[in-house]
Amino acid sequence: MEQASLLVERAPGKAPGAAAALPALARPAVDLCLLFRLPPAALDLLDDAPPTGVALERFIGGGHLAEARRLLAHALDKRDAVWWGYLSAREAIRHRGVAPAHVAALEAARAWVSEPTDANRARCKRMIAECGTTSMAGILCFAVWLSGGSISPTTLRRVEPRPHLCGKLCGVVVYLASVHFDAGRFKTYLRHFLGVGAGIARGECPWG
Repeated sequence: MEQASLLVERAPGKAPGAAAALPALARPAVDLCLLFRLPPAALDLLDDAPPTGVALERFIGGGHLAEARRLLAHALDKRDAVWWGYLSAREAIRHRGVAPAHVAALEAARAWVSEPTDANRARCKRMIAECGTTSMAGILCFAVWLSGGSISPTTLRRVEPRPHLCGKLCGVVVYLASVHFDAGRFKTYLRHFLGVGAGIARGECPWG
């Protein structure tokens, strides 16, 4: 049976939009896991349709770190997800620096977290060209651009980004941060960054 069918079978019945109103770690993990592929061993950990916080602990305990990262990135609100990406990237570049333009782009993303205005979102869009779409800074700015609001090149037509793309890109930033300065130990760093992200979800790392 396909993953989507298996997850839908395990999903608790809820009114549309109800999960989005819950705190990040209380959201049904099976709903969020529909957004990415799971190996069978990780899928088995969702048999009882746990909340995200429980599924996250199970994934980490079972060594499914990539799945834990993706789950948390989709569970967090967009500002929290960008904040997680920012904190991870800033910690990574303390160990191995990046070009000044990349530092400026990361700070542009931080400015959006502090004040999520269209002007700050547009500033992040402009920074993408300077950093590229494969760097931590460029991807994080891209995540901000896709966080909400029209992405149409013209004001004549409004085009909203798909709601899961911001979180997905923030999860990529966290992965890149974990391999940035010592790829051989990326699992150690990824576990650390997962702890940071869980702390953000619990309200322990406020924007600042």
